[in-house]
Amino acid sequence: MLRQHVKLINNTSWLLASEIAAKISRIAVIFALAASLTAIEYGTAMLALACHEIFKIILRSGAGSQIIQCESNLLPSYAQNGALIQWVVCFILATTQATLALPLSHFYNNPELFTTIALMAVVYLVYPIVSVRVFLVQRANKMRFYSIRNALCILAENLSIAIFAMLDCGILSVVYGKWVFASLWVVLFYFSPVESFGVSFQFPIFVKLCKTSGQLLCTELVRALRLQMDMLIGARLLSPELFGLYCFAKSAGVGLSQSLNNAFNAGLYPLLCDKNRNKSLKNYIPTVYLFTAGIAALFIVQALLVPYYVPLLFKQSWQQNHLVIILLCLAALPAIFIDTQCNILRAKAAFQSEFKVRLFCLFTTFICLSLFQASDPESFAYSILFSSVIWLVAMLPINSIKQFLFSPVSIRS
Repeated sequence: MLRQHVKLINNTSWLLASEIAAKISRIAVIFALAASLTAIEYGTAMLALACHEIFKIILRSGAGSQIIQCESNLLPSYAQNGALIQWVVCFILATTQATLALPLSHFYNNPELFTTIALMAVVYLVYPIVSVRVFLVQRANKMRFYSIRNALCILAENLSIAIFAMLDCGILSVVYGKWVFASLWVVLFYFSPVESFGVSFQFPIFVKLCKTSGQLLCTELVRALRLQMDMLIGARLLSPELFGLYCFAKSAGVGLSQSLNNAFNAGLYPLLCDKNRNKSLKNYIPTVYLFTAGIAALFIVQALLVPYYVPLLFKQSWQQNHLVIILLCLAALPAIFIDTQCNILRAKAAFQSEFKVRLFCLFTTFICLSLFQASDPESFAYSILFSSVIWLVAMLPINSIKQFLFSPVSIRS
């Protein structure tokens, strides 16, 4: 058991180091964009990124989770057919994002969104070159290898955005940064020390993977919408300038919390899958939640430090958002417990149960934001906090609810 604890700590540590490096460079991005763009332009850039991230998160609905989770005897066929699925998913994503760019720019009455969103769609066409290799690296728990390369890609993206912003490229700086990330990602992971299975089409396996991918697509779409719901609704409810200030508060606050969450759960999922294959997952769950509580405590520490690090790092015009940043830090706390629960469900192939949890969180967020109809960043942040508190209450061990939501649904062979 101690060995497994060490593995989880090592996985999380490497991924967290990667996220910390990314966040340090992200500060340079925030500095550069805050200095180069107006509040309205900053809001436009963040809204374009939010729309892009919704589509990008859907990449997790491909064959990746199944390649990481499957039994060893199924790995070759899953990897071969999964590679084909990744090409199909990425082509559909690129086409869909580029097609929706114009309607989104009309919906938000912001012509600059069209070019930004459409150009970012290009990156999906290169990801499938190395997708399966990345999944196999994660399945093998080679998190040091993965984290170093992931960190280099994120550093390159963030620093290139900062450089392009200083060169007066404006909102398109974020597009060029995405292109840099995708190019370096392919180069660094192409030579991963994992077995290459190639691409194949086996109808029964392909159909099975597609069926499960469809379930994961719904789950990831719901998750992506929940993560970006405040941005999508805030862009309509708040004035352009106030929305820009809200985006800055989210970048300065939730960004770090989200990085901690991402690092922990990215390191956790392959380990949970390994535990499930060895029939020892149930006994490991209390330890998982203990680590989750430790990560959550860091969110509270960050909220307490907001009044100190914001004035130190940012100029006066951006310092009116202390309360908003604190509220958003606290609102991010329940998400790590939700993500941990969903990782456990996914490791057990309980995809339908995971979908129910994600859907509950999405509806709760949407209803709260719609009912509050906030007209300023502070009220908007309060509504986000209120919805997250409802998630946390729903996670309490009420047997009837847990039986309905968390009962495993086996879809294994």
